[in-house]
Amino acid sequence: MTTRNLLDHALMFAGFGLAVFPVSRPIRTSTGLRCNCGRQNCPSPGKHPDGRLAPHGFKDASASSETLARWFGKGPTNIGIATGSVSGIFVLDVDERHDGFSSLATLEREHGALPQTWRFLTGGGGEHILFRHPEATVRNSAGALGRGLDVRGDGGYIVAPPSLHISGREYAISVDHHPDDVALSEAPAWLLRLLQAAPSAKSPAKPIVSWRETVRSGIADGSRNQTLTRIAGHLVGKSVDPHVCLELLLSLNSRRCKPPLPEEEVCQLLKSILLRERYKRSGRRIGGAADV
Repeated sequence: MTTRNLLDHALMFAGFGLAVFPVSRPIRTSTGLRCNCGRQNCPSPGKHPDGRLAPHGFKDASASSETLARWFGKGPTNIGIATGSVSGIFVLDVDERHDGFSSLATLEREHGALPQTWRFLTGGGGEHILFRHPEATVRNSAGALGRGLDVRGDGGYIVAPPSLHISGREYAISVDHHPDDVALSEAPAWLLRLLQAAPSAKSPAKPIVSWRETVRSGIADGSRNQTLTRIAGHLVGKSVDPHVCLELLLSLNSRRCKPPLPEEEVCQLLKSILLRERYKRSGRRIGGAADV
């Protein structure tokens, strides 16, 4: 990748109103690729801001042609795009390594397909799906929408094409979703609703492993329904037999909920989860109730 091509892309992004800044870049050595930041074991090679050029990271992002020429016109460096209101975008980051495409397919089956908009292919095999920034703040989150689905909003950034990934592959603009050919779309209403409900990256949802402590210490009134629903969803998602799910939930309810929920409520809770899972897997609405 030539310096000229990097600068051309940076100027193109700036022309679309995006705020751009320099990011570290992998360089080739006798032992393979390593980050040009110089750290022996860089934890984020080719992905963190280049502090030598932009000491304040994405906060230094600019659309000035003079600034971009100074950053990208002298030597290879990766390109970062600041997300949020500063660029008028937020990004759905689909991580292929953590089943992000499967999670996205599930969301689209439940709520409808995403509209045509700009898409970038990441060097790690994933995808950045860009949307017009709404008036409300978009929080950054990791996995809150589903496994392998992150959100880059206000106070975040993405690595942009044609940057080099530590794998040796380059980021690229999807040929079917190029900004020259496709308009930057507003996010569908269902996605904005999910974003408002999702916890931020600074306050992630309680991981599944912490439920052991939760059920050991008891489930207090006010969190009984929510906790049992989450456990039921996890069990059903792992294809545990519905009858086994019911026995486990009833046992947890009677032994750990303070006070226990009515058994009928636990049964109805599981039925709702089973119906939702059947709908997700079939891609169509189920009319009847599940037998548990």
